[in-house]
Amino acid sequence: MKNLTFFTDLLRRREVLLALAGVLLLLVIGRAGLGAYQAHNQALDDEIALKKLQYEKFSRLVARQQEFAALDRALQKFDQEVKARHLVQGETPTLTEVQFQNLLQKLARESSIDVRTTKVLPEVTKDGITMLRLRLSCRAEIGAVKDFLIKINNSEKFIFLQEVEVKIISRREKRFYYLNAVVTALTV
Repeated sequence: MKNLTFFTDLLRRREVLLALAGVLLLLVIGRAGLGAYQAHNQALDDEIALKKLQYEKFSRLVARQQEFAALDRALQKFDQEVKARHLVQGETPTLTEVQFQNLLQKLARESSIDVRTTKVLPEVTKDGITMLRLRLSCRAEIGAVKDFLIKINNSEKFIFLQEVEVKIISRREKRFYYLNAVVTALTV
């Protein structure tokens, strides 16, 4: 009988231990599930908060759309004014080159420079900007050469001297010089 009570006690203990283990297992699974649920809820709350901030930002932008449209128009107008004032422009590329040549001829006349030859060099295009290049061969007094170079440098148009060579004509005549230059103008 002793053996039988021992086995029943042992079975009861096992049942109690198994019941206790089952309860603990349910608690662990419940806690893990609750943690996953809370993490998922927190992620959703964060996403909702982010969407709310984005909505408010876009609402402010939409409310200011007329202001932005006016600013865009002003910037477009300014862009056109800068291009018209500072870039050499013509209706066609050929007319643009002619305008560039005429501008240099005008500066040369104002400086009393005798332009002997002009040669259009190949243009270079980089980042949407075209650089027109023109080689000039001139003859003038040194003061006129200096004035011409200063006029090119101070021109309102974007004109740059790429190469400059000044040579004396002869040793007897030290008043006149040859000027060979490559002048570059920007256009779009």
